[in-house]
Amino acid sequence: MSITELRVVRESDIVTIKGWFEDAEVQRRLEGMQPLSEWYNYVASKEDYQVWTALDENKQPIGIVMVEQESNYVGYIALVVNPILRGKGYGKALVKKVMSLPSTQSIKKWIANIETDNIACLKCFESVGYSFENSIPDEDGYYSLIYISN
Repeated sequence: MSITELRVVRESDIVTIKGWFEDAEVQRRLEGMQPLSEWYNYVASKEDYQVWTALDENKQPIGIVMVEQESNYVGYIALVVNPILRGKGYGKALVKKVMSLPSTQSIKKWIANIETDNIACLKCFESVGYSFENSIPDEDGYYSLIYISN
């Protein structure tokens, strides 16, 4: 398990990501990203929204990670791991890698909003030091997990 490169998402990555959306879990969790071409145009036009594609040693896409930075040193993070690679630690590695990038060092409070039933994702973020901001989910059924960096 190795992420050898994080590169800015490209329009050509949409084909790969679209394939991941054939997985019912990805579709259910991230249907708001569709249609992907519109999502790509949106994120490509936003200066405060960064999306990276993670690649392995064979230059194969492992996942994508999205970070939306606010002006008050807050960053919202979300990720998608290639469904065939679930449960192998790639999500954890991806979160760690993006949080260590020079372009994310201005973020002092990281926030991941995760559905209450997405146990794997909750455990992923907890494993890298995120904690529950509140003990109960919000009105939409999401927990906010936070990480405060120095």
